Amino acid sequence: MTETTLLFTDIVDSTAQVERLGDQRAAALWAEHDRCARELLAQHNGREIDRSDGFFLVFDQTIAAARFALAYHEACATLGVQARVGLHRAGVTLRHNPSADVARGAKPIEVEGLAKPFAARLMALAAGGQTLLSAAVRTALVAALPEGCAIEAHGHYRLKGVAEPAEVFELGRAAASSFAPPPDSPKAYRVVRIGDLWRPLRDVPHNLAPERDAFVGRSNELRALAEKLDAGSRLLTVLGPGGVGKTRFVRRYGVAWLGDWPGGVHFCDLSEARSLDGVHFAVALALGVPLGRDDPTVQLGHAIAARGRCLVILDNFEQVLEHAGATLGRWLDRAGEASFVVTSRERLQLAGEEIFAIESLRLQDDAIELFTVRARAQRPDFVLADANRAAVAEVVRLLDGLPLAIELAAARTRILAPHQLVARMQDRFALLAGSRGAAARQATLKAAIDWSWDLLVSWEQSALAQCSVFEGGFTLEAAEAVLDLTRWPDAPPALDVVQSLVDKSLLRTWVPAARGRLDLAEPFFGMYLSIHDYAAEKLRASDGETASAAHRRHGRYFASLGTAEAIGALSTHGGVKRRRLLALEIDNLMAACRRALSLDDGEVAVATYRAAWEVLELQGPLKLGVELGRQVLALANLESRSRAAALATQGRASRRAALNDESLRCLEMALGLAISLPDRRLEGRVLNDLGELNRELGRMEQALALLADAVALDREVGDRRAEGGALSNLAIVHHKLGRVTQAREWLEAALAIHREVGDRINEGIALGELAILHTELGSYDGAFEFYRQALAIHREVGNRSAEGVALGNLGNLLIERGRLDEAVAHQQASLVIHREVGGRRFEAFVLSNLASLQREQGRFDEAVATSETALAIAREVGNRPLEGSILGALGLLQRDQGRPQEALLHFAQGLDILRAVGDRRVEGCVQACVGELLCQQGRIEEGHAAFRAGEVLLRDVGERVELGKLLCMRGGVHARAGEPEAARGALSEAQATLAAIGAGPESELARSIDGLRALLA
Repeated sequence: MTETTLLFTDIVDSTAQVERLGDQRAAALWAEHDRCARELLAQHNGREIDRSDGFFLVFDQTIAAARFALAYHEACATLGVQARVGLHRAGVTLRHNPSADVARGAKPIEVEGLAKPFAARLMALAAGGQTLLSAAVRTALVAALPEGCAIEAHGHYRLKGVAEPAEVFELGRAAASSFAPPPDSPKAYRVVRIGDLWRPLRDVPHNLAPERDAFVGRSNELRALAEKLDAGSRLLTVLGPGGVGKTRFVRRYGVAWLGDWPGGVHFCDLSEARSLDGVHFAVALALGVPLGRDDPTVQLGHAIAARGRCLVILDNFEQVLEHAGATLGRWLDRAGEASFVVTSRERLQLAGEEIFAIESLRLQDDAIELFTVRARAQRPDFVLADANRAAVAEVVRLLDGLPLAIELAAARTRILAPHQLVARMQDRFALLAGSRGAAARQATLKAAIDWSWDLLVSWEQSALAQCSVFEGGFTLEAAEAVLDLTRWPDAPPALDVVQSLVDKSLLRTWVPAARGRLDLAEPFFGMYLSIHDYAAEKLRASDGETASAAHRRHGRYFASLGTAEAIGALSTHGGVKRRRLLALEIDNLMAACRRALSLDDGEVAVATYRAAWEVLELQGPLKLGVELGRQVLALANLESRSRAAALATQGRASRRAALNDESLRCLEMALGLAISLPDRRLEGRVLNDLGELNRELGRMEQALALLADAVALDREVGDRRAEGGALSNLAIVHHKLGRVTQAREWLEAALAIHREVGDRINEGIALGELAILHTELGSYDGAFEFYRQALAIHREVGNRSAEGVALGNLGNLLIERGRLDEAVAHQQASLVIHREVGGRRFEAFVLSNLASLQREQGRFDEAVATSETALAIAREVGNRPLEGSILGALGLLQRDQGRPQEALLHFAQGLDILRAVGDRRVEGCVQACVGELLCQQGRIEEGHAAFRAGEVLLRDVGERVELGKLLCMRGGVHARAGEPEAARGALSEAQATLAAIGAGPESELARSIDGLRALLA
């Protein structure tokens, strides 16, 4: 952006000059005008950008532009013409056109930015001989005004196409100028600030009543409405449900943009009209037109046309829609300069109609402000503070930001505190009773919705009531499956009824976004909570069978999303979109499951639970999946196949929530049922989950056996998706055991299967595991690339939990590369995700990693506190291997702080736990740390005993990376003790280990070897 001063000129009445002089003499006059102007431009160091009836010029210095304008007016006077000039200073973009385009006639420089049309509007406002300035130019000239000149303020003007009124100034010679405000024009008019509004200085006829209280929010919608009308729209229907504030909104527009309508703004209240005569009477009253014996539609059309550019607002048109063509349709044809804004809960279906839909207050801050302002009107001592802000936010959230509902709730603050309003919100129709003076249809929220209900035909009423069985939203396919209108033979299809309810503003529609992308083309439908509650009340009031049948159809439809076939399709080609759609149905799945539980319908309960878990596993909260599974398994009438499926799902859910005992119990029961049924596919998947659980518990040999059985069974039944998942888990176990080559082979085989079947979730997880493997081998570029691919897939499929794991592991890699600030950001982002989804086990992992990062930064006290928090979570969730690992890390911290006795105590506690759970890999790593610390204290024999114990453990599990690091630690002890031969022996073995695993020169093991080599040198 370049800060510059823009100057526009225009010759006044140039066409009349040509007619008076003739073409030849006029051409000579314009040539002399251009010569004079360009000479002045050269004198004042300006640049010519464009030339039409006038010039478009830019100047680096504002004072130079001002001097040019003054001299230019004087030159025009000698030529016998008058010009207008406008100056504005702002940042613009200067774009140079290619020389080839310039040779073909293009301008050398293009000026882009909002400042350009603003400066042009300012020039167009000027009268002949005037130079008008923006506030920015006036400020720039205050300290450097041309000699003998003055600047006069002319107040504020609303300029066509400019959002906010602009303050306008005039520059002229002090002795010669008679400063006068420029007159109003169709594209600009003078305004004055009254309260929080800019009102036209000239009188404009209107019948808009003064606002009784503060108007809150809607600034973006008001500007959008003004832009549509400014662009030439002649019929705008402001569409929205009852209580959304349509009437107040259009009144506000009429007052705020009154000056745009020199023929007046005329507000017509049609709320009491029910017939054609009623419409005529209401409009005649608003226009002040006495109706005679002639056709009243024609008479009113003539009256509107006679007012020129005017705005007619027709409020509450929904109950007289059948008369729209006979009235509004004819007035549009007769009064060509008039525009019409209509408020309605249903579109008019007239030619030329544009829809301007307004919804509840989208910005929570606006909704909170509305509540606060209205509450203060009831209780002047009401203050929005930290103590009640959360409760107020919850009130407006529960009310969907619906203005009428918020105002009615705020009225209750005379007797209820915000937290009490939240508690009573379930009975919102009784709570939200209005004041006695309100209009009948808005006296209560229920009455406002009654107004719309009464305008529906019987099958529309039934459809709206049945739609209340949905929670959150629903697709057209779901509506067609659930809505039953067969009792009305002449009722249209569900498609048409849903469309009608949308047109009547009783159903909302939107295209769901997936992580910021509008990539799900199928629209969803739903209701504001208040309308949903109203419709549910109507359904309950109908005959009992209607409600029960609607709930059963709802349950059966959503149970179809939880069949084995439907869930299997989520991990095949095209499954990403199906999974996103399923995630949008989570509220319906939970509602269907809970209703099925209340009805002892085991088949629907299990199917909807399985489908819901597919969402909860990725996005959380995990605890919700566990609780729902417990309720499903408590059903007494579950047949064996359904119970086996529920147990398998609950086993996975409880494992993800770190409830290991419950997970083991459920999975073992599921395995027994799968074998007895028999269900070989389910058996293979349960074996896989049992393998994962045993791996997490540190029981590596059991995990290997279970996963090998799972792979064999998956291959036997041809379940390629399950085979890929089992191979991935098998690779992870081999990796934990230090068998890097085998781990890589299994991972690459698994990755090929994931891609073959289109299993994007497991593809992302396998890529993350390959990244970890490459990190250990010192292949950092490869690790970063695998993390990039993994994170992209996790975000694509919405796998929040895996995204959190990958971010945490990437943070660890960044620590190794010394990029500590980036590492902190990644670890913090990972922590946020795990807390959001309820992944307590992973939360403890990330906190432990953060503690290591804080140790690297020398922030030992913070690191200890973070480790203790991680330790408390590990104990809370009963994750003994993690608890032992964290105790070992805490020992390292205390060693670095110079607290060896405390360090040894934590090492000993960690070792006890790791031995008990059989996590020999981590036990070996901790023994190495113990050995180094004991040797540093001079307890050489004990230290070497610990080294030997650790070495045995790491060799036993095949963990060669950690074994190599232990050898380097032991070699360092020997070197410092003056035992070079022993140190060289440890170095040689560590180098052999490095070569065997194929780790690169930048790996952590290679760096440890370099450190030992340097110590020996």
